[in-house]
Amino acid sequence: MMYFLSITAIAALAMAGCTKYIPSVRPGGGSNPNDPVRPGGEEQEFNLNECTNWSIQYIGRADYEEDDGSISRVEEFHFNYPGQAYFIVRSITDANFKDWYANDLKSFIEGESSGVKVSDAFTSAIKTIYFDMLIHDTYTSYMIELSKDGKPTGNYAKVRHTVEEEMPTEAYLKWIGNWHVSDLNGYVGYDITISRCEANYLYYVDGWETGPAVQEQMNQDSDWIYARFRNSDKNLYFYGQYIMSYEDESLGTEVDMMFVGTYLTDSSDANGIVDVEGADYNYDIAHTREVEVTDGQFVIVLVPESFTFDNGFTATYHSMRYSRYCYDEQNWAHFNNSGVPSLPLKMAQLPATKSVQAPARRINSQKEIRRVQLRQHVPQKERTFKQ
Repeated sequence: MMYFLSITAIAALAMAGCTKYIPSVRPGGGSNPNDPVRPGGEEQEFNLNECTNWSIQYIGRADYEEDDGSISRVEEFHFNYPGQAYFIVRSITDANFKDWYANDLKSFIEGESSGVKVSDAFTSAIKTIYFDMLIHDTYTSYMIELSKDGKPTGNYAKVRHTVEEEMPTEAYLKWIGNWHVSDLNGYVGYDITISRCEANYLYYVDGWETGPAVQEQMNQDSDWIYARFRNSDKNLYFYGQYIMSYEDESLGTEVDMMFVGTYLTDSSDANGIVDVEGADYNYDIAHTREVEVTDGQFVIVLVPESFTFDNGFTATYHSMRYSRYCYDEQNWAHFNNSGVPSLPLKMAQLPATKSVQAPARRINSQKEIRRVQLRQHVPQKERTFKQ
């Protein structure tokens, strides 16, 4: 029997070979259980033991049928684990193992196990697991055992494998280029560049919150974001994501900078804009759709996603923007950008003025923190939020 575990990953979307320079290490800590997950924390005492009677196999990319019948591309792994216990799976490249953990396996297991709840771990009954696609590279994937209280035991198994990039489809290549994004009235907009990151999966997006409408320009060298290509519907998705951590002099506190969706507490009050927060920040905010405006004439529109809070309140994303989460104050601070357009948005492709074929590997740094994590593939279902 094929088993599939539907749980939400606690790791940020972050892949090797798909990085730019990030100027700050993300520190440990964070006292709010709803805060974005931060690596670090109390060290655990254990001895390393590679278990030769366990097995972890990388099968390769596969098609996964969603509940709605659509097909997603995923990574498939098989596991063999005798006995009854819990484990997590983490994958890392040689370069990041050296940069982040100084090639120290114990530090790697400590860091990757920190903050993991047993409820988020796999059990030994799980034999086949699907993950969202990885960026093409050579990885070592680890099967790390946890005790019943979520601590690493030191037992592990590993496999070294290479992920090959697929040939890009025409549907994926369609979104690569320079685009003007604006609200439906054309009052506020940005020129953005969408470039290739991983064929049929991810793009880089540069230029959000830049241009004459913006008071505080975002630095395209470090504030780039990902966008996701969904094979099931061939559309482009913008989603919430962690970018970097740093000490913000203007706020006088350490912050986590993120790209987030917002909603209105009262649709009649534009001042009631609230960032969607929490550890589960890897959520879809808006996606592309072709809309007919006149006979045979179509425009591309970024339409917002909707979501439901646990108390039953339903909201639709109002906009998407860069924000900073302040751990000292336990709140959000957005940038001084009055020109953040409200969803839905129009996307009009511009003539090519510069190369949009990004290099296969963007700059890596020891201080770069976009982590190389496998993320469990979760079928597309409605998300709920706490208010």
